[in-house]
Amino acid sequence: MRKPDIYNNLTVTPRRAHSLDALRGYAIMTMILAATEAFGILPAWMYHAQVPPPDHIFNPHIYGITWVDLIFPFFLFSMGAAIPLSLGRQLEKGVSKWILLKKTFIRWLKLTFFAIFVIHVYPYMLGYPSPWMNELVALIAFALMFILFMRNPFHLSKWGNRAVNSLAYVAAIALILFQPYAEGKPFMLKDEDIIMLILANVSLTGAIIYLLTPHKPIARLAIIPLLMAFFMSAKTDDSWQQAVRDFTFAPWLYNIAYQEYLLIIIPGTIAGDLMTRWLQKEDTTQVHDKLKVAPWVAVLSLILIVTNVVCLFCRALVLNLLLSAIIVLLLWWLVRGKDSERNYWRKLCLCGCYMLFIGLFIEAYEGGIRKDDVTLSYLFVTGGLAFIALLFFTIVSDHYHVRWLSEPLELVGRNPMVAYVSNGLVVIPFLQLCQLYPLITGFCTTPLLGFLQGIVLTGLCMLLTAFFTKRRMYWKT
Repeated sequence: MRKPDIYNNLTVTPRRAHSLDALRGYAIMTMILAATEAFGILPAWMYHAQVPPPDHIFNPHIYGITWVDLIFPFFLFSMGAAIPLSLGRQLEKGVSKWILLKKTFIRWLKLTFFAIFVIHVYPYMLGYPSPWMNELVALIAFALMFILFMRNPFHLSKWGNRAVNSLAYVAAIALILFQPYAEGKPFMLKDEDIIMLILANVSLTGAIIYLLTPHKPIARLAIIPLLMAFFMSAKTDDSWQQAVRDFTFAPWLYNIAYQEYLLIIIPGTIAGDLMTRWLQKEDTTQVHDKLKVAPWVAVLSLILIVTNVVCLFCRALVLNLLLSAIIVLLLWWLVRGKDSERNYWRKLCLCGCYMLFIGLFIEAYEGGIRKDDVTLSYLFVTGGLAFIALLFFTIVSDHYHVRWLSEPLELVGRNPMVAYVSNGLVVIPFLQLCQLYPLITGFCTTPLLGFLQGIVLTGLCMLLTAFFTKRRMYWKT
C-alpha cells in the first residue's frame, strides 16, 4: 500500500529505517555492558570519566568523556528521532493533535510508573529474610510487566483487556507498597530509576514541542538557544532562572532541571524528520556509484567518534579540533551528490558536525566537558556524535544490510524496555538462584576477565530480549 509524501506530495512506498533500531539497541546493550563489567580493575576509560577506578568516587574536577559517556545521549537521541516517525505517521493518517497529546501524557505517566516500579523490585533493594526471595520477586515483577506494558497479551476484548491491565497495575502497586526493603527502608516515591525518569520527562516535553511544530523544524531549532540561555543563567545564584529550574511540585514526576536534555532530544527530532523524508523517497541512483563512497563514509564516521572520545579523554583539545576538522572536510567531500540517499547522508553529517563544533568551541566553559554535573559542551558534543553514529548505522544497516551486525542490535532496539531491565530482573536473579552468578564474578581478577564478565552477561540479555522480540512480545507505553 502506497502513502503520500507529507513533504513533497510524492507517492512512495514506506520503508523501515533499521539504523534507528540498531542505534537504540547499541545504546542499551552498551549500557548493560558498562553496568556489568567488573568494577575497580579495568582502565579508567572503561568507566564514566568522573568516577575513575579503583574506588569509583565521583570527582567533578575530572574533565573529558569515555565511550561509556556516549551511551545515554545516544539513547536520548534515538528516542527523539522516533518522535516524528511515530507522531508524524499518525498525523499523516488524520489523528488529531489533541488525541496525540492525550497519548503523550499517558505515555509519560506510564514511563514514570515504570521508573518507580523497576527500582523497587530490583533484588538489591529488597529485604526478605531469605535471599532467594529477593531474586524470585524480581522474576515475578518481570513477568507482571508483560501484562502491564504489552498491548492485549491475552487477545481479549477491549474492555476485557482494560480490566486485566487495571488489575495488573493494582497488583504492581501492592507489590511495591507492601514488601520489605533492605535495611528496613520504607517505600519512597523519590526512589526512582533516574535514567527512566529523565526519559519520561523529556519525552513528554519533546513530544509536545514536536506536536506544536510538526512541519516547522526551524521553529523547533529556535528553541535551542533559548534553552542554552536559560540553563547558562540558571547557574547564577539568586537568579530567576535558577529559581525556575529548581522549582518542582513533584520531583518524582516532573523536574524542570531535566529539560536541559532537550538539547539532545530536539536535534533528535530533526534527525527523525530527515529520516521520514528519506524513507518516503525513491532512490534511482546507480548502486555502483554509491558503493565507491559508502565504505569511506562509514569508516570516517567511526573515526570521528573515536577521535573525539580519545582526545577529549586525554585532554588533547587542539589536536582533537584539528583532526575533527580534517575528518569533517573529508566527509563533506564524500557525501556530495543529488540522489536522495546521499542527500540524507549529507544532512546527517551537516547537522552532526555543526552540533559537534558548537560543543568543541564551548568546551572550556564550565571548566571542560563533563557528564556529571552535565555541561553544555557535553550535550552538544554527544548530540553531534549521535548524528554521526546514526550516519554510520544508516550505511551499515540500511545501505549494506549487514545483518550479522545489525540484526542483533535491531532485535534489542525494537524492545528497549525489556532489554533495559533484563539484566537486573532476569539474568542476575536467575543466575543467583542457580548458584552460577558467584562463579561468573568470582574469577574476574584481571582486566580481561572483568571485561569478559560484562560480555557474558550482556550477551545473555541480548538473547533474552531477542527471544521476546521475535515472538512480538513488545513492551509499549
